[in-house]
Amino acid sequence: MPNEPKKKNNHFVPRSYLVRFRSASDKQVGLFNMKSGLTVETAPIKSQCSRDYFYSKNPIFENEFTKIEVQQKQLFARIIDQKYIPSLNSRDHHDLLACIMFQLGRTVTTAAHQDDVANQFGKAILRKHFERDGRDDMLAYLDRVNISVPNGVLDAIQQHLTMYPLLGDLEIALFQNESNEDFITSDHPVALCNSLPSALSPHGANVGFASRGLLVLLPLSPRVLLLLSDREAYKIATDENGVVKLAKARDVIELNVAQCFNAYENLYFASAAKVQATLSTYRKRREQLRPAPPILSEAPALTREGKRAILLSLPAPKRRLVLPRAIEVRHTARTEKYKQGDAFVRDPLRTEIVKAELDRIQALREAATQAADAAKTGSTLTPE
Repeated sequence: MPNEPKKKNNHFVPRSYLVRFRSASDKQVGLFNMKSGLTVETAPIKSQCSRDYFYSKNPIFENEFTKIEVQQKQLFARIIDQKYIPSLNSRDHHDLLACIMFQLGRTVTTAAHQDDVANQFGKAILRKHFERDGRDDMLAYLDRVNISVPNGVLDAIQQHLTMYPLLGDLEIALFQNESNEDFITSDHPVALCNSLPSALSPHGANVGFASRGLLVLLPLSPRVLLLLSDREAYKIATDENGVVKLAKARDVIELNVAQCFNAYENLYFASAAKVQATLSTYRKRREQLRPAPPILSEAPALTREGKRAILLSLPAPKRRLVLPRAIEVRHTARTEKYKQGDAFVRDPLRTEIVKAELDRIQALREAATQAADAAKTGSTLTPE
């Protein structure tokens, strides 16, 4: 059709990133499908991690995202080639954090999680309303309904980019792989973990962006992986340039396992022969690494006014990483005598600032929605 917008096929993991894990050529990558167990050593990069109109049918979004991907490609190339770690609060540091959050917000995994949360909470609320109103006819159909988030991917990207300052206090290290096992990546390449022991993590080892004990892993190539860590919780045995050399395959395998937590369908690699130990470990730990989605729970509660209510909660994921020898839990974490924050939040002030910005953006969106609704009905909004 002549009016069909260009860039119909939207990639949620850039091809410029996947090509760093190329197999037989720059157009191919090794693939392992986590559901079927099928391995393809020469899968076409062009068709990986993409959906038709995944973001929107408006091509402006794909065009703008392409500009970000160009900056990301250049920054990642410098990190890999020069063993470069951006200095704290530099332009490259901010760009790197924004790239990480952008990637976190734009995948099918994130969109599916948003829809699952909306579906479970939405149906629970509707069920209570229908039960209260005696609407048995509606209750009979409720289980057939699926609630999803409209424009969910774009909303997730906006929220993640707004929250990127929450990663600003994390220490950055570069892991140089010198073992015979390659790093792998996935269709959700940024992995969030928390490796504080259970006794030191009363909140369940959360992987929220402000959580104490957070670890952020991003493989950049079969030989290089970027790690961001809570500097008060972990001690990383880096050299003077912030680089860690990994000689043991088992350390690489444990870092690879983190990709299994959030991958939607596929793991990617350069050489099947050099990831067999990782895939074998995945098969052995599959139930632990890929648990069933959490189920919403309901419990009686009281409001601030003392009225009876129902508390809806969804268990947070627990993604514990077996730490390589180069990473150890600090004495500060073991004693919980932190210079900043507490056992729950690393930096409360940073968290409050980001929350205020999210609230401001939400207020602007609500005002814009009200104005649009008013325009449709022909009414007039009078500013206060």
